[in-house]
Amino acid sequence: MSARGRGRTGAGPRGGAAATPVAGRHILGPVSSREDWQRRLGPLYGGAVALVHSTPWRWPTEVSDEARSAGWVVALGVPIGVLAWVVAALADAAGIPAPLAAILGLAMLSVGGAALIERGLVERIDHWHGRAHARADRATTATSVLALVLVTVVRAGSVAVVAPDHWLLLFLATAVTGRWAAILLQALGDPIDQEGGRRSLVATPAPAWLTAAISAGVAALVILSLGQAAVVALALAALAAFGLGIEAQRRDGGLSAPAVAFTAGVAELLVLLVATAVFT
Repeated sequence: MSARGRGRTGAGPRGGAAATPVAGRHILGPVSSREDWQRRLGPLYGGAVALVHSTPWRWPTEVSDEARSAGWVVALGVPIGVLAWVVAALADAAGIPAPLAAILGLAMLSVGGAALIERGLVERIDHWHGRAHARADRATTATSVLALVLVTVVRAGSVAVVAPDHWLLLFLATAVTGRWAAILLQALGDPIDQEGGRRSLVATPAPAWLTAAISAGVAALVILSLGQAAVVALALAALAAFGLGIEAQRRDGGLSAPAVAFTAGVAELLVLLVATAVFT
């Protein structure tokens, strides 16, 4: 046998000595199914599902039809808030005026949340105007556009007057409280159709004990951020969730993804307004 023949022995299908490479052992290797992701990520799998469904992140695609964990939906508010602070801090360090740097951080807060709140605001107002059955890519009404502009101006004005030393806690409290209000609303109402792979803040309704645990964690973070005024902010956010839930139940017979996003937006706005009073 030639050297070339000996070198190929076991390398092809007839050679029994060749080792077949095991694909996918690394966490970032190719994964073909939801079960593979569950095995690799373990307890972090719920976080991957929430990441794909409630942020602009699009990977892994295999989890697009999975139920979403309420705890992870809220927990993702932390990295979103941190990312917003990083953008604001970098802009401030680059010499951009502090008010404008804070507004850039606020913009990143919206981008990090896939603009779900802004979209929910527009869709909810359109729904109130009787456009519930219009196409998803419809032109928005003048009322919804005006409302979105006014809310954006108020949000921007709120963060612009806060000193840079308070930006981190402000963005964390805002992002987490908005998502908490969305989860609280769903805990009080009936389950919502998760609409396939469409991004939203819709999650599987949490049991009472999990809702209480999430609420305790959120309260600790917001109290750390706003002090005693956090009680006011959280109480107002909870009342808003309760009231908007009743409104959705009476008008529509149940909750919807736009109603949930609208509630999160109201909660974020309340936190920003309270923070303005605290930090100025």
